[in-house]
Amino acid sequence: MTQDIPIKKYPKTTAEVAQMLGLHTAGQDLPMASFPMADLPVAGLPVVPDSNQQPEPTAPASPADPAAAASPAHSELKSIQEQAAEQPFYVKAGKALLPYAAIFLVGIFLYYFFFTKVDFATMFKSTPKAATPQITQIQQLEQQDVAAYNKWIASYYYSVSDSTILDPETDNSGNGLSNFQKYLLNLNPKSYDTLGLGQADSQLIATGINPLTGGPETDAQKAVVSKYIDMEVVQNRLTLSNMQNPPQVAGAVTGNDSAGGGSAFGGNYSLSTGSQPSFNYGGQAGSGGSAGNQGFAVRGGTVASQTVSNDQIGNNQADVNTAVPGLLEIPDLKIKVPVIWSKDPNNFEQDLQVGVVHYPGTAMPGEIGTAYIAGHSSNYVWAKGSYNQIFSKLGSLALNTSFKITITRQNGKTAVLNYVVTKIQQYSPTDQAQFQNTDKSVVALSTCWPVGSTAKRLVVFGELTQVQN
Repeated sequence: MTQDIPIKKYPKTTAEVAQMLGLHTAGQDLPMASFPMADLPVAGLPVVPDSNQQPEPTAPASPADPAAAASPAHSELKSIQEQAAEQPFYVKAGKALLPYAAIFLVGIFLYYFFFTKVDFATMFKSTPKAATPQITQIQQLEQQDVAAYNKWIASYYYSVSDSTILDPETDNSGNGLSNFQKYLLNLNPKSYDTLGLGQADSQLIATGINPLTGGPETDAQKAVVSKYIDMEVVQNRLTLSNMQNPPQVAGAVTGNDSAGGGSAFGGNYSLSTGSQPSFNYGGQAGSGGSAGNQGFAVRGGTVASQTVSNDQIGNNQADVNTAVPGLLEIPDLKIKVPVIWSKDPNNFEQDLQVGVVHYPGTAMPGEIGTAYIAGHSSNYVWAKGSYNQIFSKLGSLALNTSFKITITRQNGKTAVLNYVVTKIQQYSPTDQAQFQNTDKSVVALSTCWPVGSTAKRLVVFGELTQVQN
């Protein structure tokens, strides 16, 4: 049997307590409602004011209240709301899409950083053009003296249909000196050998001889040579010119580079030991080869006397020991890297970890044809290897500068092959023209370009000019 819970009745509440509890407004006197005691969680607790309690914020006054509507805070809030409502749709859309655009850009950056070969360390670096101090100085002087040069060159050519003949950088005589360098030295731009001494004017300058008199160079000539003439570049141009166009001196051919037997270097060539190179042109032609014509200057060193024959280097039997890596050196770029004689294109990535790779099926260095050698300009950040950016500055290599490749023959002896840069060109990755063979001994140095992308192939072509044993 259930027992009824007694209902406790309370006296009428006072006006203050009723107002505090929200039972009625001030001035009314209503009885409190009766509740079962079991429904009351706590009964009869006194209310003690908290002295530390901050007064509760009052709700914003209704706009209908003129006094509240006129307050500065309300006016400012209304102004902001009105400006937001008046913003164009595209501004609102832009603000709404901005977080998504930021997330998208971060995603693109992470994709390129982790899943492509972009090298952000070199991407924003400008690569200066490789130039010796002499090249830089003479280029500046060409711009300053253009009027005087044009007047000087016009005195030697009355009527010219080919404007390149008048170009300051052109070597009209084939002796390795540009027209502007001859202008500075007051040499005839048409003359290979001014005095008919059997040597190019540039060869005489290299040994301190005045091409105009046959005596020692004047102080003025020495100053011009020191400041404006890079003798390595001059001798490289002279060598290439003699290989392509045998010069005539005193009615005789000083060098004969007629094609024959597929040999890049037949006959005998010599360079004498000493601080200045000497030249022995008109070497005896070997069987099926071509007569020698050496004229190669080595920067910062000397070259010992040597003889190269057809059965050693320069034909299509270079006899390279492919088990021993070669060595590529580009002095102007401070590059020294092993050359790996790859056997299979499938091994390229592995081989590129330890050097640059020679494409199998292309000519070997020293043979007639194009020897194709490739290296990284950039790679994935996690990629292994010490040569992931070895060719990142290849595009700054200047024409007529030199590089060399050291090879090991089957008999264990080494040979140093010297090359002069003759062409720099970009190709699409699938363009077969970059592999095209020639009737010369050429090395093509290739890399992906621009740095951080695989869109193009930058290829630097160098022509064999000298062999050192």
